[in-house]
Amino acid sequence: MGMILWMLTTVLWKAVESVDLSQCSLPLGMESGTIRDDDITASSSFDSNNVGPHHGRIRSEILGGAWCPKQQITTESREWLEIDLHSVHVITAAETQGRFGNGQGQEFAEAYLIEYWRPKLGKWVRYRDVKGNEVLSGNTNTYLEEKRELDPPIWASRIRFLPYSYHRRTVCMRVEIYGCYWSDGIISYSMPQGDKRGSEWEFFDATYDGYWDGMLQRGLGQLTDGKVGPENFKMGYYDSERGQGWVGWRNDTRNAQPVEIKFEFDQVREFTAAHIFCNNQFTRDVQVFSEAKLWFSVGGKYFTGDPITYTYMEDRIFEHSRNITIKLHHRIGRAVKIQLFFAARWIMISEVNFDSAPANGNFSEEVPVSNEAPAQPEVYVEKDFSHTSSNVPVSTPNSEDPTYMAVLIGVLMAFIILLALAIFLMVSRHRQRKCFASPLATKTALSAGNHQHLSTGSSCGTGTGGSYSGKEGTIVSSCLPPPPPAPPDAVLLMDRLVKLDDYQEPYQALSPFYSYSNVVMQSVNNNAAVPADVSYDYAVPETGTIPLLSPEATPPLPCSGDKDSLFSKGSKGSSNRSIKDECKGKKSPSQQEVLSALKRRLEQTVVPDFPRHRLRMLSKIGEGAFGTIYVAEADGIPEYGIAASLGKRLVAVKFLLQNASEKEKMNFHRDVRILAALEDVNIARVLGVCTHEEPLCVVMEYLEHGDLNQFLKSHVFAEGTRTLQMGVKSLSFNCLLYMATQIASGMRYLETLNFVHRDLATRNCLVGKAYHIKISDFGTDNEYYSSDYYKLDNGMTIPVRWMAWESLCMGKYTTKSDVWSFAVTLWEILNMGRRRPYDGLSDAEVVENLSHLETNSGDFLFLPRPSSPSCTNDIYDLMLECWRRLESERPSFREIHLFLQRKNLGYAPL
Repeated sequence: MGMILWMLTTVLWKAVESVDLSQCSLPLGMESGTIRDDDITASSSFDSNNVGPHHGRIRSEILGGAWCPKQQITTESREWLEIDLHSVHVITAAETQGRFGNGQGQEFAEAYLIEYWRPKLGKWVRYRDVKGNEVLSGNTNTYLEEKRELDPPIWASRIRFLPYSYHRRTVCMRVEIYGCYWSDGIISYSMPQGDKRGSEWEFFDATYDGYWDGMLQRGLGQLTDGKVGPENFKMGYYDSERGQGWVGWRNDTRNAQPVEIKFEFDQVREFTAAHIFCNNQFTRDVQVFSEAKLWFSVGGKYFTGDPITYTYMEDRIFEHSRNITIKLHHRIGRAVKIQLFFAARWIMISEVNFDSAPANGNFSEEVPVSNEAPAQPEVYVEKDFSHTSSNVPVSTPNSEDPTYMAVLIGVLMAFIILLALAIFLMVSRHRQRKCFASPLATKTALSAGNHQHLSTGSSCGTGTGGSYSGKEGTIVSSCLPPPPPAPPDAVLLMDRLVKLDDYQEPYQALSPFYSYSNVVMQSVNNNAAVPADVSYDYAVPETGTIPLLSPEATPPLPCSGDKDSLFSKGSKGSSNRSIKDECKGKKSPSQQEVLSALKRRLEQTVVPDFPRHRLRMLSKIGEGAFGTIYVAEADGIPEYGIAASLGKRLVAVKFLLQNASEKEKMNFHRDVRILAALEDVNIARVLGVCTHEEPLCVVMEYLEHGDLNQFLKSHVFAEGTRTLQMGVKSLSFNCLLYMATQIASGMRYLETLNFVHRDLATRNCLVGKAYHIKISDFGTDNEYYSSDYYKLDNGMTIPVRWMAWESLCMGKYTTKSDVWSFAVTLWEILNMGRRRPYDGLSDAEVVENLSHLETNSGDFLFLPRPSSPSCTNDIYDLMLECWRRLESERPSFREIHLFLQRKNLGYAPL
C-alpha cells in the first residue's frame, strides 16, 4: 500500500503542464493553400511565372512544378524560399520534395538549411538540431518526399529554406512545414546563463537562440521546449550530449542574489498560474528554490506594484523532480519577472510555462514613478503534507538507514489513517444532514442572555420540502421550499417612467411589471390585494448590479410608527425617544412620487463617454453579471458637468461579454443609464462608459483602500478613542461605528427608492480616504470571496450566512431583508472582519438554523455578541431587532441611521 501511494505521489509530482509537442504536428498550409501565395517569397526565381515561389507547394504540380532559384547551389549560396506565418508558431517538422515536372524534372535538394525569425529576436537565426548540425539531409530523387522532425522545435513567425549542395548544381524545391499556433504567447525570456559544475558538466541553456553576452536576451530555449529533465540531472535526454535538460545556477557565483528571469509575451495577457519544473536532489546540493517573487508589467520596462510572493516548504525526504505551481490571481501584463531564491547551493530548472489568456481592454505602459494606490502583497506558503511532516527530522536521509525507512513508513501509515478518518467524517456528516436528526441538535447556543438554546430532536415542519446542492454537498430539508428562482430579466424601468403619467392607481397600474418591493407597495395602498400570479419581487435588474443613488432625489421614507421596537421603547433611553419624536409628522411619499423624482433625474443625466486608451488595467476582480470586472487607473475622468481633468484615480471597469447579443447590448445601455441617474455620497457611482469599440464597458467608482473586509483585517482594534498608534494600524470603536453609520446612510437612500441590494456585506463596501465608505457590488464577483457563496442547482450563488430567513426559504427579497443583512455586516465590522458569520457551522447547518424561523420553532441560533469590548448592549440589541422573524417588526434604515448617528455624535476621523 505504501509503495502504491509513493508511486502515485511521484506521478503527480512528475506532471507538468507544458506544450504537448505530440499534438503539435499538423501541416500549416503549403499543400492545402491555407498559406497564401502572397506569404511565400524567394530570394530569386529562374522564371517567376513558371517556377516562382508560390509554386513551391509540396505534392502540387502547378506549371513548372516547384520553386527554382536563378543561381546554381553550392555550399556558399544564399538562395532561399521564405514562408510568412504572421504570428509565432511552433514548428516541429519540415518536409521537402524535388521538381518532378510530370517526369521531365531532374532537380532536387540533397540538403538544406533552415533559418527563422521572431519579432523579439529581430534577426534571422540559423537552426541547429540537438547534435549541433546545421545542414539537414534532403531528397534523393525528384518525386519522393522527405519529412524530418525538428528537435528541438522552432518558435518562429517566418521561416526560410536554403538549398545546400556539396557540389554546384541546379536545385528546385517543394516544401511543407508542420506544427501549431503558439498559444502560450511567450516570445522571449532573458536570464543569466547557467553555470558549470566541475570540469565537464555545463548546465547551460544550450538551445537558446537569442543573444549570448553573459546574459541571455531576446530568445527562447530549453525552458520553453516542452521537455523536462531526467531525475538524475547528470543524465541528459539527448544521446549525444550530457548535461542537456537542466539549466542550473550556483549561489556563490551570484553573490547570494536570486536568479532573475524575465518573460515577454506577444500581447497583454491575464495570468492565472505559473508552472516551474525543478530538480530536488538535495543530497547533491540541488533543491527547489526557497522563495519566488513575480512582478508584472504592461510595458515591459517598469515592474511597479507589489509582487506575488510564493514560499516553498523545504522537502528533504524525496529527491524526485517536481512541478511547482504558483497561483497568479489574474494579474495583467505583457512581461513577467521572476526571482528565484536559493535554498541550497544549486537551483536547477527545466521548464517554465504559464496559464494565461489575452486580456480585454486597452492598457497603458507603466512610468518610472507610479501613482498607483498601494496594494497589499499577495503572499502564500505551500503546505504539502503529502511529502513532509513536522515530526520528520530535516537531516539528510539515507535510503539504507533503518531509521529513515521507519520514518517513511510512519508517514505513509499516518496518511492512510487520516484518509480513513476523513472518509468516516464525510459519511457521518452526510447522515447528519438528514432531516430525521437536526445537525444542530448537539450545538450549544452561541448567544447570551435570554436567547434560547437549540433543543434536540427534529425541526421539520410542514413545509413543501426542497434541497440545495453546492460545494459542501446537497442540503436536504423538508422544512425548506425548493430553491428560489433566478431573478427575472432586467426591469423595464424606463418604460415604467415614460408611462408613469398614464397611471391612476399606483399598485394596480404597476401590477403587470415587477414592483420594487411588495412591502412598500402595500404600504401605499393597504387595501390592495396582491395578485396571485405575481411572485416575489426583485428590486434590481440583476443580482448585485447596484451602484446607485442620492438623498436629494426623493423625500425619505417615514418612520415605522408605534411598533414594539428598541426605537419606540422609552426604557431604551432619551436618545431613542428623540428619534421617535423626530419621526412624528413625517409624510410617506407615494410610489408615484418616488418614480417621478427618479424620472426627472433620468431626463437630466448624460453618461459621459470615456476614451478607453486612458484606462490602464491593474488587476482582475472576477466575472460579473455583465462580464469581466477589473480594477483600473483612469487618467482624467471627469465628474458630471465638469470638463476639467481630475488627474489619475482608481476605477472599476465592467466589460460586457465579447459575444454579447444586440438585446444584451440594449439592456446594458439601459441599465447603465439608470444607474448613472442614481447618486449618493455613500454609493459607488457610474463615472462613464466606453462604447466606441468592443467590448462595451462601464467605468465605476473605486476607492483607494479596496473593500472593507480586507481593510478591517489589516488593522487591529484600538482601545479608547484614538484611531492610530505608533507603528500599528488601528481602528477605534468610534471609527468602526462611523463606517457602519455611512453604510446605513447609503442603504437608507436605497430604501427611499425601494431598491434591494440583496448582498450587503463588508466585501461589498469600499473604503477611501478618511474612512469614507461607498456601497458597491464588486465583492459579489470577487473570486477571493467565492467561499462566502453557496451554489444552487440552478447555477445561482447565494450568501446564506448574510441572508434573511424569508429570502432563503421563500425567495423573498425586500428592504427589510437588507436590514437583516446590515446587522450581519455590522457584526462583521465589530469583529474586525476576522470572523465569518456562523463560523462554527457549515452552510448546511446555517440553512437548517434559518429554517427554525420559517417553522417558528423557537430554536433559532443568533450570532453571538461581537468580541469588541466596546460593543454596548444597545448596539447588540439593534442587531437582534434587525433579526426579528417578522419583517414588520424590524427597524427601517432611516431609524437605524438616526440611531447610529446619535451613538457616534461628535466623532470626526483623523
